[in-house]
Amino acid sequence: YNEYKSYLSMNALVRVARQRLACQLSPIYRLSTVNEPTTNSSSGTEGAETSPEQDAVDPLVAKDNEITELKEEVERQTQLVCDMKDRYLRALADGENTRNRARKELADSKLFSIQSFAKDLLPVSDVLEKALESVPKDEISASPTLANLYEGVSLTYESLQQVFNRHQLVKIVPLDEKFNPVYHEAMFQVPDESKDPGTVMNVIQSGYVLGERSIRPAKVGVVQDR
Repeated sequence: YNEYKSYLSMNALVRVARQRLACQLSPIYRLSTVNEPTTNSSSGTEGAETSPEQDAVDPLVAKDNEITELKEEVERQTQLVCDMKDRYLRALADGENTRNRARKELADSKLFSIQSFAKDLLPVSDVLEKALESVPKDEISASPTLANLYEGVSLTYESLQQVFNRHQLVKIVPLDEKFNPVYHEAMFQVPDESKDPGTVMNVIQSGYVLGERSIRPAKVGVVQDR
C-alpha cells in the first residue's frame, strides 16, 4: 500500500510538472508561429519575409538624410534669392537710367525748342551792336538828339541780351583764348611771335551758345603755327 501511495504521488508530481512546462512553453510557441515565413499566394512565388528589425531604418541615418536634403533645399533657395535680388537691382538701375534719360530729354527739348527762334534773332543783336559801335563818342556829347538815339539803341541791345541770358543763350567773345573748333570758326591765320600758335587774336563776329550747344560759332582769326 505504501508503494502504491508513493507511485500515485509521483504521478501527480509529473502531471503538475508537465502542466507548468506547457504553460511556460505556450507563449514561445505562439510567437514562433507568428514569425514563421508565409507563402505569397497572389504571386505564386515563395520568399522569406524580412523581420521588422531588418526592415527598420536606422534613425540616425534617416536624420542625416533629412538634414542633407534640407541643406540642399536651403542652397537652392539661397541661390534663387540671389538671382531674384540681382534681377531686382538690375531692374532698379534700368528704371533709374530710363528716368534720367527722360528728364534730360525733357530738359533738352525745353531748352532747344527755342533754338531756331533764337538763331533768327542773332542778326538783330548784331545790327544793334554794330549801330552802337559806329557812333563816335565825341558826337554823342555834341548832339542831344544823337545822344537820345544812342541811349535808346543801347537800352534795346541790353534788354535783348538780358532776354538771351534768361533763356541760356550766351554770347561768347573768345579773344586770347585757345582755338576750339566746336565754338570757333577760323577765318584766317596770322603769324605772331608774341602769342602761342592756335590762340584767338581777332574776333570778327561774336558767337552764341544755347546751354552747351553752339548755335553760331564765333568767327575768329588765329595765330599761325610756327
